[in-house]
Amino acid sequence: MDLRDDDLFSVAGSLAELLGAPVTIEDENSTVLAYSGGEQAVDEARIGTILGRQVPSRFRQLLSDAGVFDRLHRESDPIYVDLEDPAITPRLVIAVRENDHPVGSIWVALAGTPTPTQESILRSAVSVVAERIASERDRVDSTRRRQSQRVQALIGGGEPAFRAADDLRLAGPLTVVAVGTVAGPLPAGLVASLSLYLDTLAVDAVAAQLSETIYLVIATDETNARRLSADFLTRARGREFLAVAVGRTVKSASESHLSRSDADHVLGALRHGRSGGTVAGMRDTLASVLALHVADIIDGLGDSTPLGSLERHDSQHGSDLVATAKAFLEHGGDVANSSAALHVHPNTLRNRLRRGKEMCGVDLTDADTRLILMLQFKLGR
Repeated sequence: MDLRDDDLFSVAGSLAELLGAPVTIEDENSTVLAYSGGEQAVDEARIGTILGRQVPSRFRQLLSDAGVFDRLHRESDPIYVDLEDPAITPRLVIAVRENDHPVGSIWVALAGTPTPTQESILRSAVSVVAERIASERDRVDSTRRRQSQRVQALIGGGEPAFRAADDLRLAGPLTVVAVGTVAGPLPAGLVASLSLYLDTLAVDAVAAQLSETIYLVIATDETNARRLSADFLTRARGREFLAVAVGRTVKSASESHLSRSDADHVLGALRHGRSGGTVAGMRDTLASVLALHVADIIDGLGDSTPLGSLERHDSQHGSDLVATAKAFLEHGGDVANSSAALHVHPNTLRNRLRRGKEMCGVDLTDADTRLILMLQFKLGR
């Protein structure tokens, strides 16, 4: 079997013909790299895997519980898997390694137990698939590096951004979108999923992951960028941990650094607030963005801030001045509503406010004091 000049999809198709059964080629994270076509019989697991380009979590858990992935890490021979589940027919699977390092696996959906010939064919395909995976990764890595360099130049603004936009054929108003997580790393394949989504809608855009953030530059205005981002977020895996920040719209690529700056600030605010599953712009997060800008200054002042003074008094005297100040500010200085929220008499609230002023020097009738305290409460400090 000489498949050395074929791509992975061609290899999968040729293997399916030789084996007489559907074939799927996956990477070490169970992400689909290629699959055979045709009118071959399929099951729920195969359909879900191909449509989602990833083994669905339910089937992945079943395979993991059955010890299949552990065996793939240890063994080199074909493994017959029958979970006795109508949603997933028996499989013949073999690990694909490059220099003893797992890089993927080949899965064959069978109608019954495998024949020695099928096992032999699968063994002979491993080296070919390993070579194709390595070649494809080299190509993808090279393309990704070029894309990252262009996006980095594009969101940096100025003349380099203008040239990058010209290379990428991005014209007109541009909006930068930053995507990150509020917990954990970015999901694998998110850049590819996002790019595919926009390609499907024929949207002029470019995306790349730089460190722990995905930057997306879209040739559209902020309103449409938000709409597209919100629609994609409803479809994304792990969306409850994703935060999407939309910058301002700029007239040309030379100003794109302004949109990127907005997106960075908004993403920082969403991450600080652990606001996963959210799409937001500067107008939505301005208070948090401003608070984060002064956070380092506030931290450096220690107990000399209004909140620090109230906390010290509460600690030494067992009072509730911090809770009182917070409720008072949250209710716009309304004594009746503030006291009701604290379940105390209005006169008790007034006495606490007076004590804060006399004992701590924190006067909540002073606008500057209120502003500083509100910033500190916003930051959770």
